[in-house]
Amino acid sequence: MKILSYIYYLITSFRNFLYDKGLLPIYHVKGVEIICIGNISVGGTGKTPAVQFFVKKLQKMGKNVAVVSRGYRGKRKNEPYLVSDGRVIFASPQESGDEPYIHALNLNVPIIVSKNRYHACLFARKHFHVDIIVLDDGFQHRKLARNWDVVLVDATNPFGGRHLLPWGTLRESFKNGAKRAEEFIITKSDLVNEREVEKIKKYLKSSFHKEISVAKHGVHSLRDMAGNLKPLFWIQGKRVLIFSGLANPLNFEKTVLALEPSYIERIDFMDHHNFKEKDLLRIERRAEQMEADYILTTEKDFVKFPKHLNIPNLYVLKIEFTMLEDHSLEAWRII
Repeated sequence: MKILSYIYYLITSFRNFLYDKGLLPIYHVKGVEIICIGNISVGGTGKTPAVQFFVKKLQKMGKNVAVVSRGYRGKRKNEPYLVSDGRVIFASPQESGDEPYIHALNLNVPIIVSKNRYHACLFARKHFHVDIIVLDDGFQHRKLARNWDVVLVDATNPFGGRHLLPWGTLRESFKNGAKRAEEFIITKSDLVNEREVEKIKKYLKSSFHKEISVAKHGVHSLRDMAGNLKPLFWIQGKRVLIFSGLANPLNFEKTVLALEPSYIERIDFMDHHNFKEKDLLRIERRAEQMEADYILTTEKDFVKFPKHLNIPNLYVLKIEFTMLEDHSLEAWRII
């Protein structure tokens, strides 16, 4: 693993060197500002709710906004692909990828996906005359120029084990990558103690001298399969089975534990897992065996369920991104 990690470091460092020296082309989208929400480690930093936070913040500032994403693992014939025009959703989760589909459910702005994010941005400018594009998970996508890079740092694993893939979870050297950031947001701060958050803040501030915000990912609501709201106190003192296809399922478990169930078990699937009927039958069987009162999953996973299935006592926990210390975009607005 160490050798593979070192090889990965050499590859990513050489690639970044080529972009830094102008030896690889960087494409600019004229007339539109691009704000990228990304990270340096793989998955689990809370990008999806963070993107939605920034879109809503920019809308309150009077900006006309679109979201562009790669649409990871989405299966579609044509690109760029319009997931939503801000009013109507045109894609399935399988076509768009799960994160863009969740954006379409929760935002009233155009959502466009493409492996070529430059073309997706041109599409957004041409058809929707946007002022600003929020680029979802594009920090390592050096090919596209942007005006502002927001890097999310997961408080529960801030520096990716300090090693690159596959030994750690870093996509590139943290120190080298962080130098390109305009600002940082420490996410999931509610899942660690205050001392840990302060240590992360101190390191980022002293090393990179960029603005730092702090956010938590708290439970926003509990919903049944029809979308009806249910009280969160239902979970207290109950036996609960949770399942998800997340990069870091332990954080989901910590979130549920805050609701004080009497007993909890967890079933993990691969990140971005597309659920089949056999998966849900497995979940139902385990719930029966452990005599679970409730089965809980995430919004990201729920959108990929087979539509015809109805599981008794299945509920979706919707997570909300909340700023505890918000300095985001302050320096950008000065520019």
